[in-house]
Amino acid sequence: MKKCFFLLFNIILISSLFAQLPVNIDQLSDLQLKEYLDQVKLSGLSEYELEVKARQKGLTSEQINKIKARIANLPSTTGTPKVSINEFGNNTQKRIEPQAITNEKVDVKNKSKIFGAELFSNANLTFQPNLKIPTPRNYVLGVGDEIEADIFGFSEAKYALKVSEEGLIRIPYVSPVKVNGLTFEDAEKKIKQSLIKIYPEILTGKTSVQLSLGQIRTIRITLIGEVVKPGTYDVSSLTSMANALYLSGGPNDNGSFRNIQLIRNGKLITTFDLYDFLLKGDLTNNKRLEDDDIIKVSPYQVRVELKGAIKRPAVFEMKPTETLGTLINYTGGFTDEAYKQSFRLIRIGNDEKEIKTIPFENYPAFQLNSGDVVIIDSISNRYKNRISIEGAIFHPGEYSLDVTVNLKNLLSKAVLKENAFLKRGLIRRLKDDFIPEMLDFNVLDVLQGKIEIPLKREDSIHIYSISELQEKYTVNIAGEVNNVGSFNYTDSMKLQDLVLLAGGFKEGASAKKIDISRRIKSDSLNEKDSIKYAVIKTITLNKNLISSQTLQQFTLFPYDQVNVRKDPSYMEQISVFIQGEVLYPGEYVLQSKNETLSDLVTRAGGINSTAYPSNAILLRNTFRDKVEKTMAQIKTYNVNTQDKDSTSKEIINSEIDNPRQIVNIHLDKALEQPHSAQDLILENSDILRVPKFKETIQTFGGVYFPRKILYEKGMSFKRIINESGGFLINAGKRNSYVQYANGEVSSTKRFLFFKKYPHIKPGCEVYVPLKREKKPLTTGEIIGIASAITGMASIVFGIINLTK
Repeated sequence: MKKCFFLLFNIILISSLFAQLPVNIDQLSDLQLKEYLDQVKLSGLSEYELEVKARQKGLTSEQINKIKARIANLPSTTGTPKVSINEFGNNTQKRIEPQAITNEKVDVKNKSKIFGAELFSNANLTFQPNLKIPTPRNYVLGVGDEIEADIFGFSEAKYALKVSEEGLIRIPYVSPVKVNGLTFEDAEKKIKQSLIKIYPEILTGKTSVQLSLGQIRTIRITLIGEVVKPGTYDVSSLTSMANALYLSGGPNDNGSFRNIQLIRNGKLITTFDLYDFLLKGDLTNNKRLEDDDIIKVSPYQVRVELKGAIKRPAVFEMKPTETLGTLINYTGGFTDEAYKQSFRLIRIGNDEKEIKTIPFENYPAFQLNSGDVVIIDSISNRYKNRISIEGAIFHPGEYSLDVTVNLKNLLSKAVLKENAFLKRGLIRRLKDDFIPEMLDFNVLDVLQGKIEIPLKREDSIHIYSISELQEKYTVNIAGEVNNVGSFNYTDSMKLQDLVLLAGGFKEGASAKKIDISRRIKSDSLNEKDSIKYAVIKTITLNKNLISSQTLQQFTLFPYDQVNVRKDPSYMEQISVFIQGEVLYPGEYVLQSKNETLSDLVTRAGGINSTAYPSNAILLRNTFRDKVEKTMAQIKTYNVNTQDKDSTSKEIINSEIDNPRQIVNIHLDKALEQPHSAQDLILENSDILRVPKFKETIQTFGGVYFPRKILYEKGMSFKRIINESGGFLINAGKRNSYVQYANGEVSSTKRFLFFKKYPHIKPGCEVYVPLKREKKPLTTGEIIGIASAITGMASIVFGIINLTK
């Protein structure tokens, strides 16, 4: 109520300004407009009376609308009405919308159940009047309409004739013509009659006149009653009742869709039933509105809800003379699965609800009350004569019991497959109390007519296939074939067939030794344990899969495993690598199994003058567990050497991809004495690295300044330690060791009180480990040890006393 008061207050403010405002509204500032608003006092006049007074003061409709817009746009104005605009062509439909209604939320969930409510929430259906049509002959002219007159022929002229507030149009050189309240057809005759005075050729037909409606006036209508947004609206003069209802949001939850009244000058003009449009597409009573028309939406009288197996379940509004039969027609009728023997009805009584049953023959004339809920059930999902069959048949599915009364007849219609298992079939049947049971039968006996099994409703028959009842048969082939693996077994499958399925032999396959292992299976009734795993047979073929007549008849059994061995004389190329200070580094293929380090260096052109063979190393593949450990170490080293040069990173990354371990070698001795014990035999993927002479020695661990030291001939271990600042206090001197560039490690030797430190060679690394820090005993540990000793002493003394 308070917000509605604000709406009326602002309308009065607008009208009360007219005596004080200047003629040019556009020149009025917001501050001046606020001052005028502060001076205005409330009056008891209606909105219409206020506008009439404003027009008496000389203000036009355009100026009044400008004032409304200016007040609505004032930033500090509170309680002013909001204006919502819906455009119809070049005209606008304006509605003064109170804020209380603007913030109102429509319960779409409940409203959507009401038949016809979706009409006013559908964005594709707006009921906007069509302005792109010829002017209706029965259109009633009023103030604000504009008539366009086009004169052509002997004389030519065009006029835009606007109906004044007095209802007149002014034609130049002709007295004013009153057209207000006339239909367009009558006004056309009257205007032509006036034009004859200045265009007499109209009578002879030499000059013609064509009239059309140009600018359309705006009218004001009011919607009251049970509508979503009641109020006053400025709309186009072509607006109909349906247009206005759409603008207002349609009837609310209590509004009637079938009793919408048009009141004009206090008289009832027509009653619009929306069901005529929704069900028949009939808009006969959708009358065009005129100025000051009132549309009243009455509350509904009877509403009934239909649920269940009908085509359009919803809440329907009914007239007193309509019955359940009429309501069923409104829904579009029953669905195909509707149960039509009887319907259920829930009715609201005086103090409680009740259930009624409506027989089918009584429903067309059955009278309903408001609030009734009619439920149309669906038929049960049962069959009175259904039987089904599945499995090893050509036509599985459901059959009628009427024409397949026994099992033999059903099997003849379904047609058994060739792989059907004929010794046993299965019937799933429901007893009289619907408890399921299983019945077995001999399929062959049924087909031969030895037994006859009558069928019952809902029987389900299953015919097994032979393949369904046995393990899938396969054979396996491995070894020197192109596609190893398992293959489906077929009867009479030969060894040659399996080799072909596997893509044939590889280049290094030996067809002279093909082993076939077969499962041991006893066919005797007396089952005995056996120590044998399998029966193995060796067969010889050539590369063309040809063998003796006896072996050609060799047939595989299910689950046989075939192994094709490798030819012992067939050898694939084995490559090794040599890197560093040789004349031709790179990859070399070994010529024989006995090729050694010295042979590889000779094939590489010998070592360069800058080479230092004593520090050469050999990298070789090793066991899996050691490989994984080496990879972890290399990755850790890679993380800690981010500032290494690109060459070092390449070496590290290559070792991650191909992990190997260092093998201690003495390449200098191997080159001096080829094929001696120091000349190691090469293996696949070995890498021989021949470095340059390294002039530095690196110290690590328990020294004060770990560093690189320039090598001098005859340098001792102690001198290296002294040049690194000496041992730390916690240095483990006894465990010091040296790792040479070729991978060898030499540790410190001890004899009585004497120590013999390792020799120093160019490029070696000196490691001095640290002693483990000994933590002092805590107070608690001391107390615990003392308690244990005391306890043990007490036990010893007790034993001694007992032995005395």
